[in-house]
Amino acid sequence: MKRSDARYIALDILMRYEKEGKKLGPLLLDVLEADSNPDKRDRAFVTAIVEGVTERRMSLDWAIDQVSHKKTDSMKPVVRNIIRIGAYQLLFMDRVPDSAAVNESVKLARLKHLEGLSGFVNAVLRGVTRLRDDGITYPDIETEYSCPRFVSELLEEAYGREKAEAMIRSTAGNSPLYLRVNRTRTSAKELQEILEGEGVLADTVADFPDTLKVRPLTLDPSRSESFLRGLYSVQDLSSQSAMYALKSEIMGYISSNNPVDIKIIDMCASPGGKSCFIAEALNADEGINTGFSIESCDISEAKLIRIRENISRIGIGGITPVVRDAASYDPSLKESADVIIADLPCSGLGVIGRKVDIKYRVTRDDIKELCKLQRKMLENAADYLKPGGLLLYSVCTVTAEETTGQHEFIESQGLDEIASRLFLQGIDDCDGFYYSIWKKKEDASLKEAAP
Repeated sequence: MKRSDARYIALDILMRYEKEGKKLGPLLLDVLEADSNPDKRDRAFVTAIVEGVTERRMSLDWAIDQVSHKKTDSMKPVVRNIIRIGAYQLLFMDRVPDSAAVNESVKLARLKHLEGLSGFVNAVLRGVTRLRDDGITYPDIETEYSCPRFVSELLEEAYGREKAEAMIRSTAGNSPLYLRVNRTRTSAKELQEILEGEGVLADTVADFPDTLKVRPLTLDPSRSESFLRGLYSVQDLSSQSAMYALKSEIMGYISSNNPVDIKIIDMCASPGGKSCFIAEALNADEGINTGFSIESCDISEAKLIRIRENISRIGIGGITPVVRDAASYDPSLKESADVIIADLPCSGLGVIGRKVDIKYRVTRDDIKELCKLQRKMLENAADYLKPGGLLLYSVCTVTAEETTGQHEFIESQGLDEIASRLFLQGIDDCDGFYYSIWKKKEDASLKEAAP
């Protein structure tokens, strides 16, 4: 791909995203993986444009509407996306010359057989340039950071305006990647040197000795030799914190009960990161005589593909992929598990900075239905646990309903809370995330009627 080709590919992805209604991440990955060209700079350029235009759609359209006699919502979709691509480069990509942003957009119009509109594209983008140079003043923070009003109101209701604004600001731009070292194969120092040999600079992370931090868009794990060799996994600090807390409780459980083996069920496991974390941790710690088995479950064979890929990549046994619907009760699992990982489907509002289209897809009704689904899964999880067993509940969101709002329900299932933590993006240096760890009461009859 040449840069002009990269813009054409970006336009094609954006058009398909609008037309097909698919999630952006998988669509982007499918298109890039179909291209055999290994130039990581061009792949990064496509990714930056596609994700950037989607993430900043509201602010782009507002800026375009200030200088165009024809508003964005009445433009042809292809013209609107061509202008958005150009405007994104002008407003948010400092290293792209203005002339390239404008001229390549005009070229896109011609490539799409829109010669009659090439002058219009040129004029609008010249207007955006002048607007930028004069200093843009957006009408509100929601428009500036492309935050739908519903999401803004939800955050403000839960955390107040000041924290809500900090969280909204944090969603703009690309978040760093955090690489969790596979200690069964390498060390953080050694991995740092290996990555440097691949042309990637990685920094250490305070309080996380087995984690490295990489600047956004400088590493494509799917094409990283060290990733494919299973030397690391990509996992945010908030998620890692939950797993380290669970690992600590598992060690205490083993010490207290001295089991020969422990059974772990990961209920909604794809792509398998949490299953792999526990497997790596239990294998890397010397002196543990307890064996383990992990059932890494998800709803379909298609979901298990990523789990199998990660199991194979990290090269650790003890994990078995299983097709299982976490919302459907399986009586054969009653009181069979020592540990259950319930990282459940959620609204995803804690990872807006990484999954840039989530904020446009979620509604209040969605959150209500997700809470019902979570409770059904949690009810099953509680029944699958042995007395004294451990449950991790986690979600990559920050809504009160899906986080602390589930506390009373989980407690009603005969479990006692051991630990919990809520991470807020823009407040904490990580993704928005919630986890709580629970221990099942020894007397199962103490289970209460669900609220």
